[in-house]
Amino acid sequence: MRILPALVALPLAAQVPYPGRAYRPEVPRPQVGRAYTSDAALAAALEGIASARDRVRAFTYNVTEEGRPQVLLAISSPENIARLDALKADNARLADPRSLSEAGARALAARNPAFVWLGYSIHGAEPAGTEAALAVAYHFAACQDPEVLEQLGRTVLLLDVAQNPDGRARHLQAVAEVTQGSNPPDPQDAQNQARWPSGRFNHRLFDLNRDWAWQTQGETRAKAALFLSWNPQVLADHHEMKPEGNYFFPPGMAPVHQGLGAAFGGAWQKTFGDALGRAFDAQGFAYFTREVFDLFYPGYGDSWGSFQGAVGMTFECPSPGGLAYLRKDGDLLTLEARVRRHFTASLATVSVAAARREELLLDYQRVRRERLQAKGAFLLAAGADPGRALALVRTLRRNGIEVLRTTGEVPVAGLEAVLPGEPPARIPAGSYLVPLDQPRGGLAEALLERRAAFGPKPSYDATAWSLPLAFNVPAWRAPVRPAVGTEPLRETPVAPLPRAGYAYLVSSGAEGRERVLEGLLKDGFRGSALPEPFVAGGRAYPAGTAVFTLLRNDASRLEARARELAAQAPGVLGTVDSSAVDSGPDLGSSRSLPLRAPRVGLVMDAPADPTAVGAVMQTLLDAGIPFTQVRASRLAQADLRRYSHLILPDDSGLGAKWQALLGPAGAARLKAYAQDGGVLLALQGGSAYAARAGISEAGVSFLARKDEEARLREKDPKREAVPPALQERAQAWAQREDQALRETIPGAMLRAEIDGTHPLGWGLNATEGAVLDSSDPVLELSPGGENPLRFGGGDLNLSGLLPRPLEAKVRQSAYALRERKGRGAVILFSGDPVHRGCAPFTARAFHNALFFGAYAPQDDED
Repeated sequence: MRILPALVALPLAAQVPYPGRAYRPEVPRPQVGRAYTSDAALAAALEGIASARDRVRAFTYNVTEEGRPQVLLAISSPENIARLDALKADNARLADPRSLSEAGARALAARNPAFVWLGYSIHGAEPAGTEAALAVAYHFAACQDPEVLEQLGRTVLLLDVAQNPDGRARHLQAVAEVTQGSNPPDPQDAQNQARWPSGRFNHRLFDLNRDWAWQTQGETRAKAALFLSWNPQVLADHHEMKPEGNYFFPPGMAPVHQGLGAAFGGAWQKTFGDALGRAFDAQGFAYFTREVFDLFYPGYGDSWGSFQGAVGMTFECPSPGGLAYLRKDGDLLTLEARVRRHFTASLATVSVAAARREELLLDYQRVRRERLQAKGAFLLAAGADPGRALALVRTLRRNGIEVLRTTGEVPVAGLEAVLPGEPPARIPAGSYLVPLDQPRGGLAEALLERRAAFGPKPSYDATAWSLPLAFNVPAWRAPVRPAVGTEPLRETPVAPLPRAGYAYLVSSGAEGRERVLEGLLKDGFRGSALPEPFVAGGRAYPAGTAVFTLLRNDASRLEARARELAAQAPGVLGTVDSSAVDSGPDLGSSRSLPLRAPRVGLVMDAPADPTAVGAVMQTLLDAGIPFTQVRASRLAQADLRRYSHLILPDDSGLGAKWQALLGPAGAARLKAYAQDGGVLLALQGGSAYAARAGISEAGVSFLARKDEEARLREKDPKREAVPPALQERAQAWAQREDQALRETIPGAMLRAEIDGTHPLGWGLNATEGAVLDSSDPVLELSPGGENPLRFGGGDLNLSGLLPRPLEAKVRQSAYALRERKGRGAVILFSGDPVHRGCAPFTARAFHNALFFGAYAPQDDED
């Protein structure tokens, strides 16, 4: 067994990070390197470091769902700390070239420090980052070395010590529970085997390093707002990865998003990477670059930081999760080894920023000034759902993007539509204008354009994310900024809801509909939904609109609750004074559907994909819908009659993992649940399982040849495996990865046809729209004709990578289908309609499944 280089007999906590340098004895030295630091010890260590008040200021910028503080440490020289607010204000001026002449920018860059953001442990199961943060913070707060003092004078360090405190605490607890004296460094030891859901995710089971642009989570929103207030020139995000590799730092692999350009980010990526290489060589640490981790998907920290104008970088350290791990090459990977590598990377990053401070500041300002020369703009119309458009605009503004409101009409001629379908002739006044000639115009363009360009290899993550497509908000790209009047965007106070003389209506096509509907039903109010569109009081209401009459409810109590909900979700509620309507079925139609608040059971625990469970939880919580988390291992014994709806999420195994756990008995139980009146709502792998196990009659197939062969052998165990084609057998080893890529759809947005007359299509306000999909499984169209969201026969690719052979497989298949079973139903989605909490268009179909999933029209009696 060989201990990795630079490990010594004493833990890191027993010596200064760089022996021979002087440290201030009055600054408490944190104990790091031997064991993970508990929450209490972390708080005490931060308090000790912050006691160096001449160099350190501490900011608690958020409190997590589990009540843990998130702390940012600002560390610099005493002179800079004394002027920190003024320096921060000057840096904000540098970030907005419109407020500063080029001469003024040069003068400011000559005197101002560079701001360096160092983030740690955004994945809680990668805890060495927080341990390293304590060592880095102590080093710069206490070290008296002249070189360090010079670096502090030239930089302001911003340490986000624990980006995911709840996930980190979950991981530490899991490790502590199985620590028995001196655990062996066995890869199979329980310390090194994560349990479900692992600490990677936050409290709501979201991957926070996919959330930077979407900001669905409280941790991300608070951090993004803080980042935008400091405008750092460097962002270095410290991660951990599989234990058998070596340390990674930039440059990364292709693709790099075209909106970032190579002049600034690419050159500086190499500059920092070269410096890190020299620092690692000096320590004898192995590392690699360029092979993984692109700068394409804007939900990543490094990509998002780069779009904000910083040099965005990801550092990845090999890690087992536990305290020690014996690798296959015979090296012993310890916590101390991991901390030292992150520590070395952080110090090398600061060294480069300090040494090239003025050049870094000028390049940062130059790139943002060049954005002011950009042409064009995006226009967003309120369309049929003004609340949805406003939600999109709020997402842009949380990213620091400027949005204006138009005061006149804009002709559509000459504009490029982002959404499919027939555009109107003119975009009305009161729409939104997003000019691209702004400091963050590159990020605005990346989030709003329909399709991002990429090279021959796809991104490490999704290849499509266009916000207008995801929100289904009408949007156009103008080649030049339209000659239309604009005004600053101000969110006006919500007008009070008028008193109803007959009923309150909940529009099925308005943003926030599910919160209002659940709020009324949960409080015991009685309502019904109309299965056809109508016009009442001059307002058009889509199919699925709910009617709450005064006669069927306590009128005064209903009025008070409706007004309260209307203030929370403007535009959802309407009022009428009569059952008669302007057109369409009257409100007393016999075809109306009685409504009940759904009683939801969500299957969780292994083998469910944690992020799939998290996305469902987030969606339910946002809608105020209570739910019970049913452990998968208890599904066979659980009393399913308690739940009107049972949600079976993805298993990241095309249904095979569900099949292995539940077996034939579990399938029979779920089938009986639907027959007895329940609604089984299955997503992605859950849908594949339902089809494979015979719970659903839907036909299913898979994109990859090996997966499809396994499915066919499952149906016919005597079937012989089809040998690979001769060409495939003769493939070079390096080509096999490309073959695998040709058999996957990495998160593309596909064109889906929508049946607005079906309950799952109610309120979607479109006849076609974009769904984010991997299209595995491929669901055959239901023979019963209930395929409310389906892929047609034409061009499916709206955005992202969709290999042509796979597009042919996906054509004429279902994205969502329903089968009525006895008194209940089985509803299948081939993808995840609530993906990462940032798919509001398809999320409405998911909500429809909860409120209207078992609806069947009744014939009128004579």
